Amino acid sequence: MTAEQIKKQESELAAKVMDLSIGKLLLRYHYFSLALCRLAISQLPGKMMTDGKSLCYDAQFILERYKLSDTMPVHDILHSVLHNLFRHWNIGKVKPSLWDAACDIAVEALICNIAPDLEIEQDADKRKKIIRELSSQVKPLTAEKLYAYFSRQQLSEQTAQEYIQLFSVDEHRLWHKNNDERELEPEEQLPTMPVSECDEQSQQTEQGSNEQQGSDSEKKEQCEENQSEQRSNGDAESSHSDSIEKWLDEQSKAKQKELEDSWKQIAKQVQSELEAFGRSDDPAKLTLVDILEHIGREKTDYRAFLRRFAVQGEVMKSDLDAFDVNFYCYGLKLYGDVALIEPPEYKEVKRIKDLVIAIDTSASVGRETVRAFVRKTYSILKTEESFFSRINIHILQCDIRIQDIAVMTCEQELERYIDALELKGFGGTDFRPVFEYIEEQRAQGKLSELKGMIYFTDGLGTFPEKAPDYETAFVFLQGDYEKDQKPEVPPWAVRIMLDEGDVLDV
Repeated sequence: MTAEQIKKQESELAAKVMDLSIGKLLLRYHYFSLALCRLAISQLPGKMMTDGKSLCYDAQFILERYKLSDTMPVHDILHSVLHNLFRHWNIGKVKPSLWDAACDIAVEALICNIAPDLEIEQDADKRKKIIRELSSQVKPLTAEKLYAYFSRQQLSEQTAQEYIQLFSVDEHRLWHKNNDERELEPEEQLPTMPVSECDEQSQQTEQGSNEQQGSDSEKKEQCEENQSEQRSNGDAESSHSDSIEKWLDEQSKAKQKELEDSWKQIAKQVQSELEAFGRSDDPAKLTLVDILEHIGREKTDYRAFLRRFAVQGEVMKSDLDAFDVNFYCYGLKLYGDVALIEPPEYKEVKRIKDLVIAIDTSASVGRETVRAFVRKTYSILKTEESFFSRINIHILQCDIRIQDIAVMTCEQELERYIDALELKGFGGTDFRPVFEYIEEQRAQGKLSELKGMIYFTDGLGTFPEKAPDYETAFVFLQGDYEKDQKPEVPPWAVRIMLDEGDVLDV
C-alpha cells in the first residue's frame, strides 16, 4: 500500500471510531445530543479541538487513544462537549496558561462526578488529589472561579503547565487565536518618484542655463505635486482600509454573539432535560445542573449601570448630528472652497462629573479583590469615554469610620491613585459615615452634581435608616454567597451581584 492509501485508510477508520464513540456517549447521556448536533465533526492535524462551531480531531491521535482503551475517545468527546456547554472559548483578555489549566481542571472534575468509569487511569490519583484540594478552596469548581483563584494566588507558569500536562485532553489554540497580538506589518510604501531622480534634476539645474533652470524647476514642482497627490490617495486608501477592518470586526463580534447565544440556549435545554427527567437523588446529575445554573445565571451589565451616573454637559467636539450637510455641500458648489455652514464646535453629551466610590475595608473583604474592583471600575469609565475634562471623584475607604479620602479632579490623578492604592482599616463595617460625609460635601457645594454612589462591600454592616436623594448601589461578589442566598440591602438601594470573573476581566 502507498502512503496515501494508508493515510486514507487511517482517516476512514478514525471516522468510524468517532461515530462509535459518539454513539456510546449518547446511549448513556442522551441529553448531550443537542450539543453534539451543533458541532460539525471534521478532521484536522493536531489532537482534538473545538471552538463552539466544530469538533476537530486528528486521525492518528484518535486511533492511538482507541488502541489504549475503547473508552478514551468517548472521554475526549465528552471533555470537548463540556467546554462548549460552558463556553470556555468565549474569553476576554486572560493569561492563556492559567485559563487553559482552569478550564481543563473544571471539566475533568465534572467528568469524575458524572462519568467516573470514563476517567483516564494514568495519573488518576494525582488528578483526584488536586481536584480535592481545589474543591475545598473554590466553590463551585468552575473555570471562571478557578482562574480568579489562580490569579489571586499568583500561580506560577511552571505549576500551570504541570496542571495542563495532567488534565489536558484537547488543544485550545482556536480559543486564543483572536486574542493573540497581530504581527506588525511593514509600512505600505507610497508610490513616489525616486529620490535619485529628483537629485539628478537638481544637479542639472545648477549646471544648465537659466532656461534649463526654469524647466527643471517646473519638473521639480510637478514632482512635488505628484508626491502630494499620491500621499493624499494613500491616506484615502488607508482610511478606506480602516473602515473595512472596522466593519469586519463588527461582523466578527456579531457572529461571536450569535454563537454564544446559541450555546446558552443549548445549556438551558440540557439543564431543563436533566431537571425534568433526571433522578433527583443522583448527585452526579445534580452537580451538572448546579454548574449549568451557575454558568447560565444572567450577569449584571456593570458597564450599563455606570452610565446611569452621567450628567449632561458640553465637550469641544464637532456635533455631526446637529449638522445639516445639505447647506455645507451647497456652499461648496457655489463658492468652491467656502462652506455656508460648519458643524457646531461643541456637543452635548452625558458623562460622569461627580462620583463617590466607597470601599469597605473591613477584615472580611479581600485586599486583592478590592484593588481589582477599583481598577475594573476605572477601566470601564475610561474606555467608555465617560469623563469630562474636569472631574470630581471621591474614593473613600471605610470600615467603622472613614479611614482614607482621596479626591481626583482629572484622569491622571485617578490613574496615579490606582497604581499606588494602599488599603487602610480592616476593622468592622458601618456604612453610615460615608453617607454623612457626602451630605457634608453637598452642603459645601463640592458634590453638587452627584448622581450616585457605588459601595463595594460584603454587606455585613449597618445601613442608614433614611434613604438619600441620589442613587446608591451596593456591589457584592456572588462567590461570597450560596446559590439561592442574596445579601440584604435597604429597599431604596440597588443590589449588584458580580462574579469574580467579572472583576478580573474573565
